[in-house]
Amino acid sequence: MILRKFFRLAASTSVVGLLVLGLIACGGPSEAERLVNDMQDAATSVPGVQAAQVHVNMNTSGNFITAKLVGASNDEAALSQALKGALPAMLEKTKDLASGTFSVSIFSPDDAVSVGSDALGYTGGTSLSDIRDYFLDQP
Repeated sequence: MILRKFFRLAASTSVVGLLVLGLIACGGPSEAERLVNDMQDAATSVPGVQAAQVHVNMNTSGNFITAKLVGASNDEAALSQALKGALPAMLEKTKDLASGTFSVSIFSPDDAVSVGSDALGYTGGTSLSDIRDYFLDQP
């Protein structure tokens, strides 16, 4: 009788423990999802940026970030200005990443005009650290 109660108690405790562990394991967004949200929020907080689509792929091969911004204008100069404001805000969110790749462009609402980081004087490749160094060290 005592043994039967003990086993019931042990079984109940085990089930509750597994449920708690399951909830903890599903406890929130992944690091990649948080970075996507943070970068999109940073980009859309900049005047002239209407929307941001960020894709982050973090795996054993590295960190790969691509971003498509949608501006509020068809004017190339206005899009360049919006990208110039969005890049530092977005790149600040990547400070915890030691390495990776990053590419970004801003498009007019109708996708007819686009501007990339080369329009802002950046002539390097897609290295996240190089892009971060260039755009975060500018006045």
